[in-house]
Amino acid sequence: MGYLIQGVYVPGGKAPADVRIHKDRIVEIAPGLTPGEDTVIEGNGSFLSPGFVDLHMHLEKALTIGDTESPGLIDAIVNFREYCENRISPQDIRERSIRVLERASRNGTTAVRTHVSVDECLKTMAVEAMLEVREEVRDWMDLEIIVMLSRMDLDDEVYAIMDSLGSTDIRGFGSAPALSDDPARQIDRIFQLALRHGKIVDLHADEHDEPRVDTIDAFADRIVAEGMEGLCTAGHLCALSAVDEEKARETIGKIRRADMNVVTLPSCNLYLMGRGDQGLIRRGTTRIRELLDAGVNVSLASDNIRDPFRPFGNGNILEEMLLTAQVAQMGTFTDLERVFDMGTVNPARAMGRTDHGIREGSRADLVLLDAPGAAEAILDQAPRRLVMKNGRILWENRSEILRHF
Repeated sequence: MGYLIQGVYVPGGKAPADVRIHKDRIVEIAPGLTPGEDTVIEGNGSFLSPGFVDLHMHLEKALTIGDTESPGLIDAIVNFREYCENRISPQDIRERSIRVLERASRNGTTAVRTHVSVDECLKTMAVEAMLEVREEVRDWMDLEIIVMLSRMDLDDEVYAIMDSLGSTDIRGFGSAPALSDDPARQIDRIFQLALRHGKIVDLHADEHDEPRVDTIDAFADRIVAEGMEGLCTAGHLCALSAVDEEKARETIGKIRRADMNVVTLPSCNLYLMGRGDQGLIRRGTTRIRELLDAGVNVSLASDNIRDPFRPFGNGNILEEMLLTAQVAQMGTFTDLERVFDMGTVNPARAMGRTDHGIREGSRADLVLLDAPGAAEAILDQAPRRLVMKNGRILWENRSEILRHF
């Protein structure tokens, strides 16, 4: 006994079909299926999507925004460090993180990857708190943790702290090497940690406005050298839009050869980048269309949510899709379907989730959208009629916004 969702459009489908779910799997997709003992859900021409996947968040920072202005990336780093020194605690991290994850779940997200800060002040506290959060939410949200260096340089003290976390059930290690005095050495040390503990690497890569992409190039080369193609991820890549066309093609070629997963974060980079520009301010985003056209696996994600880095955000991937489509100038229905993939199947692939999708045998992590297709769902910001995780309904008929975030 399971569910039969009747009369829904599915990705790539030309006509409505029925989708049968048994336990935690999609077991049958065809028109005119008989319910048997299954509970029937009337789709009425809605669009059945894989659950949204948010590949890049900073949960331990979320909901810490106050009256402090951060007029750029470095200022935001300093302002959050001040918050850590004066107010942060394990309970504070747990409460804020779960609030954001519940909001994301109501909005249709079924999996999140979060970068969690480690430095000489926080030590392992934030990561340990996030491991507890992951256990608390595991029935309704899959949570991956990247241990991220939150200071400019990786000295021996912080390296040892990160190393000590390698034996825990984290997904990988990360940092922002472009902010370091020695980016190459930092990349090397992050890879040392990942290789020693059998983890992946997920870097913040060249999140700046300067016409140089040293971090991206070095990261791609190291992925190939270590035979880690397809396993590693780079976020931001803002500087790729600042270099000339020849250099951009060269670097995109390296990214493709390394099978590097890329995450673009338009909502945050629009807010943080280009702060030194006058008049025509740069968008701060990477070359989204060029990367997609080159065959790179590109995702979009929330990044920072109501913290010193970005005072906005709702944990709403459909909202991020709409913004991304406008910033990337991807407005045809074909383009919008590609953008939709950037918040569903593409980030699932980056996480190594081969069973994420709408096909027989896939895990029943689903969101039923009140729209006839992916493009319309983005344009309409379609209400979520139903959110399902592992074949279990979490939210139903929840089109309203939570009153208390």
